[in-house]
Amino acid sequence: MENVLSKTILQVYKYLPRIARTYDRLVESKAINSQYTNAYNINYFGTEAVTKAIIDLSERKVTLINLKLLIEKALKSMKPSMARILILKFVDGKRCVDLAEYFNVCLRTVFRKLNSALASFSLALKRFGYDESKLKEMLKHEKWISSVHNHFSKADLSLIENDEVKSTIKSSIICDLKVSAM
Repeated sequence: MENVLSKTILQVYKYLPRIARTYDRLVESKAINSQYTNAYNINYFGTEAVTKAIIDLSERKVTLINLKLLIEKALKSMKPSMARILILKFVDGKRCVDLAEYFNVCLRTVFRKLNSALASFSLALKRFGYDESKLKEMLKHEKWISSVHNHFSKADLSLIENDEVKSTIKSSIICDLKVSAM
């Protein structure tokens, strides 16, 4: 199960800066729209509601920044060859067949290297104090990451096509951001 969470956070890594910027835009929008408070929308645009929303979005942004830094720290602590295969597969979205061609090895070797690199990545996360339960606690408010994780828990991530991964991530992000914007 740890490998599924490792795969998930590696897969969402490239979206973290974009989502953090979106949180910034939502904070700005909340602040600007708060000037339109009246008796009908006081619960939505009142000072207390706006302050709570801005704090919540800011905390979520901090969580994403911390996750990005944790991923980078874990990758830097690994052997460069292991980090490279993870980046190519999960960040760059290369297929296993492409990796076999890139490294000039057979497909079975790619799967072995990926599994070994994922185990090393999970171990690095644990060394930094982030086991599966701590990561889940850290990401509990990021429903889009939980949705991606749940999707991958039901299937073998290595068999899922890159377009399906992108589609799942994008729909999860859009759904979560619509809820955050309210």
